[in-house]
Amino acid sequence: MDFFRKSTTWLIMAGLVTPLSPALAQTSGQFTLAGSFAYSYEQIQHGGTTFTGGNLEGGATIVSSGQGSLFPEGQNFLQSCVVFSEESARGLDLKGPCTLTETKEYGEDRLFFISIRKQGGLGDASSGGTGRMNLVGGTGKYAGITGQCSYETQYLTASTLVTTAECAWRQP
Repeated sequence: MDFFRKSTTWLIMAGLVTPLSPALAQTSGQFTLAGSFAYSYEQIQHGGTTFTGGNLEGGATIVSSGQGSLFPEGQNFLQSCVVFSEESARGLDLKGPCTLTETKEYGEDRLFFISIRKQGGLGDASSGGTGRMNLVGGTGKYAGITGQCSYETQYLTASTLVTTAECAWRQP
């Protein structure tokens, strides 16, 4: 009986410690993100080039994710970006550093990424295009995260857009 009690105690303790083991923590995965945003851009024409700068604010939600993921399905974020672009006969060159901030129910950690787009339009209803997002770190549980997302943006009106992204991530 003493052996059984000791074995049971050991199994219970192992079960309590195992989830805390860093070796078992998930270090990579995939997720799909969808968001809706309001933007405010200023544009100037400079010869044959249109320069654009402004901000983009809104919300994004994880719509699908792997089991046990760092990005659980249904997780919400607030998103804020600063957008810079240059558009000419050579095409579009858009770069937008962005921050995703968890809503309070998830802890308020931040994920940083850079949006890059080389094709499509900017700001006009029914314009948009595809690009990539480079995941470049964050705070809290997102510290050290890297990865890449392919994304598609569609401008709906003169001040709103929607974006969907398919992402793969990893942590050291």
